[in-house]
Amino acid sequence: MTPNKRVSLTWLLPLGLLLGFILILAFLFGSRLMPATHVQTAPVVTVRAAEGEQVTSGGGSQMLFQASGWVEPDPYTTYVPALINGIIDKLEVLEGQSVKKGQLLATLIDDEQKLTLQAVQKKYQSMEKTIDAHCMGIPIVEAQIAAAEKKIVAGMSLLDQERDNLKRLESIGKNAVSEQSIVQARFSVARHEALLAQVKTEVPELTAKIEQITAEKESMLASLSELKVEEAQAQLALDRTRITAPIDGVVLHLHAAPGKKRMLQMDDPTSSVIVELYDPEQLQARIDVPLTEAAGLGVGQKVEMVSDLLSNKVLHGVVTRISGQADLQRNTLQAKVAIENPDTRLRPDMLVRAKFYSAPSGNNAGVASAGSLSLYVPESAMVGDSQLWVVNSSNLAELRTIELSQDHRDDHIRVLSGVKSGERVILPPHTELADGKRIQESNTPE
Repeated sequence: MTPNKRVSLTWLLPLGLLLGFILILAFLFGSRLMPATHVQTAPVVTVRAAEGEQVTSGGGSQMLFQASGWVEPDPYTTYVPALINGIIDKLEVLEGQSVKKGQLLATLIDDEQKLTLQAVQKKYQSMEKTIDAHCMGIPIVEAQIAAAEKKIVAGMSLLDQERDNLKRLESIGKNAVSEQSIVQARFSVARHEALLAQVKTEVPELTAKIEQITAEKESMLASLSELKVEEAQAQLALDRTRITAPIDGVVLHLHAAPGKKRMLQMDDPTSSVIVELYDPEQLQARIDVPLTEAAGLGVGQKVEMVSDLLSNKVLHGVVTRISGQADLQRNTLQAKVAIENPDTRLRPDMLVRAKFYSAPSGNNAGVASAGSLSLYVPESAMVGDSQLWVVNSSNLAELRTIELSQDHRDDHIRVLSGVKSGERVILPPHTELADGKRIQESNTPE
């Protein structure tokens, strides 16, 4: 009996595989096997406006197109780096925190900078004392010059006396005075002349010594100035261990933590950055405008933006710059829109939806820019005042809420948002439709 039971169980394997295969087919293609509702559809009509063409609008400006984008600092993020190599000691701020200009953001370990400053200060003080001691020789030399000048006066007096004595002896004659006395008087005059000449040479030597001391003082003062510069550099290095905020703003990103190294001139562009700051009063949006709509884009253009964070607030802006290069992958052109009434709750990289408007005209008609695109749907396809049925990408019925303008053309009405170019809308009757119901298009009018 046991072998027979084992043989009977082998039929379960192919049966299980068959059931699994059927379930997979039902899961993947079950919706396609369900009966479809036959409906009539019409395409969303895309119209490119000619330059200067008047289109009816409810206000003084016409909305040309919509696009999405992200909030970012205007005009750029402020990076706050460490200006010297070092290791973070303390971090005083956190991400999202508001800071004031001059507020301390972080400190580096500063033991080395303090020792360097003290060493330079000691050298400076030592050089000052050396200059003072060296200059003490000037009064001494000046006193020596004064003494030499007095010696010169005394020597000249003695020389005059000896010359007078010699003159008298020579005038008396050799009969009254011996020849030896006259010779001795002559030698005495010569000796005093030599002594006077020697004393006179001391003054230039002493004057040159003063000039030498003065020149050496100037050299020492120059060295003292160099030490003053070194002291200022050491003080600057010490001051740079305290990183402060250059602007009033909000901390966007932290790039440092206590114990982390900050290094200059590294391959990593943020290797020296401590924090990134932005001014919450200076924000802009970078909007990716589809190239099909870019013809209606221009600097100075008025823009209205909404964000999911600020559901009840409209942000007003103006186009300030248009990117010089399009995005090939996204098929878009980027525009910078300055936000005129930023909200403090806005943060960079928050998503916004922007509406771009034409310049206002004097009446209730807006002037479409050359090449701007407008979307129209049949008025008969409307369900109520703001809804219609659309065939989605899975060939299922989808009820959409749309935004309409007052522009009508050939039984079609212009749509501001809610549908895309190339989509198809379902014409009545709509009684058998439901969200997600499979449909089959038949007798579709173009």
